[in-house]
Amino acid sequence: MNAKINYSLAAVFLSALFETVHAYYTYAQIQCHVSDSLQKIEFIFSVTYNMIELVRYNSTEDTFFGYTAIGQKFAEEYNKDKVLLAQHDFVLNQCRELGDVILPNAVWLAGECLIQLLTLNIKTKVKPEVIIRSVTEAKGNRKAVLVCSAYDFYPKGIKLTWMRDDKKVTAELTSSEVMADGHWHYQIHSYLEYFPQTGEKISCVVDHASSLKPMIYYWDPSLPESERSKIILGAVGLLMGIFTAAAGVIYYKRKQTDLLIEDAPKLLNRVELRGEWWPHHFSFTEAPAASNIGLLLCNSILI
Repeated sequence: MNAKINYSLAAVFLSALFETVHAYYTYAQIQCHVSDSLQKIEFIFSVTYNMIELVRYNSTEDTFFGYTAIGQKFAEEYNKDKVLLAQHDFVLNQCRELGDVILPNAVWLAGECLIQLLTLNIKTKVKPEVIIRSVTEAKGNRKAVLVCSAYDFYPKGIKLTWMRDDKKVTAELTSSEVMADGHWHYQIHSYLEYFPQTGEKISCVVDHASSLKPMIYYWDPSLPESERSKIILGAVGLLMGIFTAAAGVIYYKRKQTDLLIEDAPKLLNRVELRGEWWPHHFSFTEAPAASNIGLLLCNSILI
């Protein structure tokens, strides 16, 4: 009896698993569905945000589909993008090229192969804009109140700490919950009640995934209100052009010798990122690194 071994070969880079979990809210995929005769080829691009698929492009329909309110908004925009849709033949040719490489070496399961060209865990960290301002001035027995506000940050997790003369304040504090302020950004407010002391230093320390070190903002009562904003510019915009998440099309150069299915990881050495299929709206906090690339070949049966 011949032994049958089910293979789902993958070249997987595990370094991404050790990154901060908050940095991986969005998952983008580029896929090719290829039949064993190369007669049926389909290119698919999809973006998933917090485990919910937002938008998908299907070359068979040559259309973007949105599955949420914001996904529908971007699908409508991209379906009007003639430059983007003009890449239809280009991406199918890339799928066909890759199919030519794999076809001679695969025993097909159900006559079809799903080729995972590229998967990206998109790093999306946006630093908060932080403002310290006076809410109430001290008068008699009434304490002064300061508020430290952090706006437009992502991801959601954040910690605000008040310091007086470099000592952590643990009393007379009130904080709001982290609140959504639209477009996947968040805000939070922390209030400090205190009796002012001459010459003291008061600061608000912000811990957030967008910075490797705590961000420190000092209260300066001598500044006019209009200049009290302490703003650190965030990295390039969040996933507002949501479709544009994926990297360029992956092009595989064909070898003259036969390619064994067991040699799948070596394909990565022949990957070239091409810019023809970069939709133009998207911006990354960081460019995708090689550690983000995963390659999944046919689910095949080797006899």
